[in-house]
Amino acid sequence: MLRHIRILAGSLKPTAGSHIYNRELIRRLAARGNRVSVVSFDDGDEDWGDIEVTCLPRRDWNTIPGAWRFAATLQGLQSRRDVGSVALDEPDIVIATEHLFLKTHARRFPRTPWLYLAHSLVIAHEIDSYGMTGLQHRLTRNFYIKQQLWALKHSSTIVRFNQSATNALQSFYGNAALRAPILVNPTGIDIPDVAVEKRRLDADSPLRLLFVGRLVASKNRKFVLRSLANHRGSNWNLDVVGDGPELDDCRNLVEELQLTSQVNLRGYQPNPADWYGQADLLLFPSKLENMPLVLLESMANGTPALVIREDGDNYRVPFSEVIEDGANGLIADDESDFQKRLAEVIARPESLVGLSASANAHVRENYTWDQHLNCFDRHIDKLLGQSAHSATATALHG
Repeated sequence: MLRHIRILAGSLKPTAGSHIYNRELIRRLAARGNRVSVVSFDDGDEDWGDIEVTCLPRRDWNTIPGAWRFAATLQGLQSRRDVGSVALDEPDIVIATEHLFLKTHARRFPRTPWLYLAHSLVIAHEIDSYGMTGLQHRLTRNFYIKQQLWALKHSSTIVRFNQSATNALQSFYGNAALRAPILVNPTGIDIPDVAVEKRRLDADSPLRLLFVGRLVASKNRKFVLRSLANHRGSNWNLDVVGDGPELDDCRNLVEELQLTSQVNLRGYQPNPADWYGQADLLLFPSKLENMPLVLLESMANGTPALVIREDGDNYRVPFSEVIEDGANGLIADDESDFQKRLAEVIARPESLVGLSASANAHVRENYTWDQHLNCFDRHIDKLLGQSAHSATATALHG
């Protein structure tokens, strides 16, 4: 059945995991024969063909004297006006990922079921990671908490990528706030067509370490570099793939720690799969993750990861749902244990043998796009069936 699915997305530029996911979701839903329309702040500088993309203006309030503290509220007001006035027809179903659009769109099309798909673990934690301070931080945090709380109370379905993300919402807001049913739907990723064969590890070849991600504080890149400084001159090298506001700080820290001969800053790379394929171990001690695409993509390419286990405070991550320690990757209990495990791998790189194939197999079995989209299809059919039944009942009793 041809369905009109609308995606409310913040951005379509491939600069963050959430944007990359949205782009792929849009393309794959259209490839399944759905009519797909999108409301976003940009089109990602791409021609989307038959996919309808409505771009709404986004003003940089941070550059306006006196307005930057209230940027979130001001952008929210502008987005509410724009979503309310732009030409849009009524879709059959909505998948809403952008908080600034969802309330006005839901009120504009009150009969349309909609799925709330938040890419943040909890929006307050996401805002806390941005480094804002003072009044701007308080206003922005409170504004987005209200948006998320409204979505949790009014959506047709709350979609989470894993159980840890569900638990995080329940812990922060309480079960009473989560009024809609919760659908746990593990994300899908691109998986190589053939199983990846990794090289044989030995003590003579340099251990090839990899860090992939936005260069922001929550990704914990400085901790990686300082941990490796303890092994300066040992037989390893590190590729840092990614761009972001901490790029200059990263470059300065590499020089300060005297790691310039072993650490290579590669910047943004359009095809990180090439780097996964070359690496022996991904170092990924991220502190805040909802859907760890980098981790899953690395494992899909046969590169296991060393991560830090969630503690609900400093580390809010779902890694223990993905990695079985010692079987398909390595989970450290804390930062001290991470450094200990890293030292063991540098001393004995052959200890990674066996993890590669298991990492690849685990992702192939649990994180395919077909599985992810099939789950959406079943749930959307259910919602549309309920909506049709409700409409029929209203007509009969009207």
